[in-house]
Amino acid sequence: MTEVERWGVLEVQVDGPVSTVFRHESGESAYAESFLADDRWLIRFMPSLEGTWHYALPGSAVAPHAFTCSPATSSGPIRSSGTTLRRADGTAYHPLTTTWFHLDPTGPGAGDRWAAACRALAASPFTRVRLRADNPQHLEAQVCDLLAAGIDAEILLPSDEPAIRDLVNRLAAYRNVSWCLSATPAARHLAELIAECDSSNHLIAIHAAPEAVDPGPPWFTHLSVPLENLRGVSALRRDYAKPVLVDACGYEGDGTTPATSLRPEELLTRIWEGTVRGAHVTHGEWYVDSDGGPWSAGGVRPTGVVAQRLRLLREVLDELPDGVEPIDDYRDAPTLAVPGSYYLQYLGEHQFPERTFILPTGTYQVDILDVWNHTVRRTRETVIDTLTVRLPGTQYQAIQIRRAS
Repeated sequence: MTEVERWGVLEVQVDGPVSTVFRHESGESAYAESFLADDRWLIRFMPSLEGTWHYALPGSAVAPHAFTCSPATSSGPIRSSGTTLRRADGTAYHPLTTTWFHLDPTGPGAGDRWAAACRALAASPFTRVRLRADNPQHLEAQVCDLLAAGIDAEILLPSDEPAIRDLVNRLAAYRNVSWCLSATPAARHLAELIAECDSSNHLIAIHAAPEAVDPGPPWFTHLSVPLENLRGVSALRRDYAKPVLVDACGYEGDGTTPATSLRPEELLTRIWEGTVRGAHVTHGEWYVDSDGGPWSAGGVRPTGVVAQRLRLLREVLDELPDGVEPIDDYRDAPTLAVPGSYYLQYLGEHQFPERTFILPTGTYQVDILDVWNHTVRRTRETVIDTLTVRLPGTQYQAIQIRRAS
């Protein structure tokens, strides 16, 4: 019997445009449709439960077919949980995303450019990349390359119903995929179509300001917003009670528009500000004369300074304790916390000489993070009721406090 790991990919060749229902021994079922790839009709399916699955194929002499789902070797696809993101196995998920929109995916040297970009992504602090759905075959190859590198892919979909149906049927079985729609009058209908075709239940968002398109309906799993003032994150989390992804806050670069010509200090502080307010903020880079053109327009590697300086944020995100949430105890600086045991405060452009925290009695590890210079000064402090952290009085500082006893 065929064996597929949990959250892996089952691929079955069929005779034409057909659909089938996969049924687990527990009674759970999932619907899938075929798609055309290189003159072959295929059905793909991502099993979510271990055990035996059965399915029937129109015209097949074998009825029903069956396969075994073995234990997972990954944490599974991304799910929304309240205002946070988690993997399907419950693991907290804190993505660090960049934008890579190839402007000519079928042009000369496109494959080599993607190969170089994929190597750059694998060596970067980014764990998620936004891609544009220009060519189904090339996009599928990109998704597979990213899956092998442990990187998630958000697909910015076209507004064409047949194209969306083909892309979802083709890619939904890959656990590293999520969907994003543009703001069009048909967005609600297209989101419902995705939910119908995608038995893997991947994330679905519409990239738009909330005042343009309401992101509240349940078929949108999270917000994908353009936002320059990251203080607005707090209100979005409160008003919609969903994860907030700021997928366009601007680009570090020397482009001809305000959005593509941010100083690196400005982009870096926007990403930190939004992150510590509880959002997930996407990086973008637009240096016109960089190798292969701007990174976010399909360049071969990021050449700006922000991508490298985000390594410190990646380290912080990887060590965040479960249950961390923004708190209002310190209203003059955004703060993530598990009250009493963990605090992360970002000071941005302020040049505070010191900060005082009210903490339970105990011993704490205190890290002063220089976000711009990528340095960490660490001390160990014994606290009775308050802790005053001395700072260098410069911009772009963050404070991380972890209870040691």
